[in-house]
Amino acid sequence: MKATAQKLIALSLAAAMALGLTACGGGSSNGGGSSADSSPSASGEGGTAPTSYADEIVIGVTAEPKNIEPNGPGVGPAETHVSSQIFEGLVLTGDDGSIQPQLATDWSISEDGMVYTFNLVPDVKFSNGEDVEPEDWVWSLYRARDYEVSNYRFIAEAIDTVEATDTQVTITLKAPNAAFLAMLGCFNMVLGDKSYAETMTDEEYLKNPIGTGPYMLENWTNGSSLTLVANPYYRVEGMPKTQRIKFALVADDNTRLMQLQSGQIDVAPTLPFALAAAVESNPDLALDIFPSTQIYYLTLNTTKAPFDDPAVRQAMYYALNKAETAQAIAGEYGAPVASIVSATQGEWCNSGLEVIEYSPDTAKQMLAQAGYTEPVEFTLSIRTGSTFYEQVATLIKSQVDQAGFLCTIELLESATLNDKYSSLNHNATVLQWVDDYQDPTGVVGWSVDYDQAQCFYTGLNDEELDALNIAAVNEMDHAKRVEMYQEIQQQVYDNANIIPLYRNDFAFARSAKIDGLKVNPFYIYQTMGWTKAN
Repeated sequence: MKATAQKLIALSLAAAMALGLTACGGGSSNGGGSSADSSPSASGEGGTAPTSYADEIVIGVTAEPKNIEPNGPGVGPAETHVSSQIFEGLVLTGDDGSIQPQLATDWSISEDGMVYTFNLVPDVKFSNGEDVEPEDWVWSLYRARDYEVSNYRFIAEAIDTVEATDTQVTITLKAPNAAFLAMLGCFNMVLGDKSYAETMTDEEYLKNPIGTGPYMLENWTNGSSLTLVANPYYRVEGMPKTQRIKFALVADDNTRLMQLQSGQIDVAPTLPFALAAAVESNPDLALDIFPSTQIYYLTLNTTKAPFDDPAVRQAMYYALNKAETAQAIAGEYGAPVASIVSATQGEWCNSGLEVIEYSPDTAKQMLAQAGYTEPVEFTLSIRTGSTFYEQVATLIKSQVDQAGFLCTIELLESATLNDKYSSLNHNATVLQWVDDYQDPTGVVGWSVDYDQAQCFYTGLNDEELDALNIAAVNEMDHAKRVEMYQEIQQQVYDNANIIPLYRNDFAFARSAKIDGLKVNPFYIYQTMGWTKAN
């Protein structure tokens, strides 16, 4: 097949790996780690001594990973934040959502959109010193597509065949897929070492994999911390800048703040906005705000009363005060939303959908017209131990109880809650979504493809809507594709099974000594450019 003229020119490798790692502040604080004699950019100014840097940066996280290999079961932020430091793929998603080279130098796409050919960065090694072999590419991409326990197989399901040599990887699709290049930048479309994996059981490999990225696992104490150490075979000169990255488990947000203030941790990702003032008032700390694709949703189980009735679901729009919720939770860093797709996705978001203003009297009238003469009772199931989710639930209850509903809040352990909504035994719950790449296929597929997640655990199997989604995935005309996704969002809005509540930015609190922190809208950060001044 004749290749298109759209062959993307590669950035220099060093520039590609440094994308999104620009500096964002400095200052003084206390913290873990020891001095490093060598320092990145350690040139003094005006005759002053060069800055020295710590060997370790400690990130305080609220959940520890179940596994590290990104095709394991139940992958979430706790897993991807670690795996993204270990693994690399053909391409990566830049901070602006664009597709950038990673282990590919450049690529071409056939005119029919079926064949993708990638030229490879030469002489790449895994962190155990083994050379990358062609079979590693074939095995890794088929694993992303076929590994049964992975929740993200759908990202790779478009792949038909993979062929590889020492210099190229060729991927042939089952059908044209306009989002495929963006999907290749997802966290699970990465390169693993086939021969290494075959020396151990699946369970062992999920917890102790190796990749070609800047870090590798040094030690992991379950329930306490996980430490990564620099990959000695990493191909980018001068990277990573910090020898060790430690993920310390600190489940309580107030404790995280105290440990940040005392210097026990250096970075606190997604600190609740309610704690922002304490960070901003401390000269030894800094608060960084990053645009995100994160949206919180009220999801309604349509297979059980009362939300099997579309009239009840429609009334819920008027029973929710989204503006109040957004302001209470995120303040200036959030806003109410109407579409399931984030506005950060640009033209893919149907910005014409209306955020309905709180009108409890209208909700009551709608319920009365539908034949409900008594308050409509339902249970809102929420994860216990999270002041954030409990606050959201309390706000929702206070709003809907004035609007013809009677809400009971049920607090459940995380695993129990997951089992309950996964088996459609709940009435309603609050869930969140962060996109994985710059395209709407992720959240739209999760919302309308019943096979992925029972339509965001609402049980509404709309076959016509699913067919429109499949057509949109395969449509190669960009303008038509945008129109199709706008229509899908309108239909989800009309079905009222998934009710977007609000969007918010990401807030990262850090020691003022930390430099280079950057987070993309898909909640992925690369730590290899981070430094901590002594």
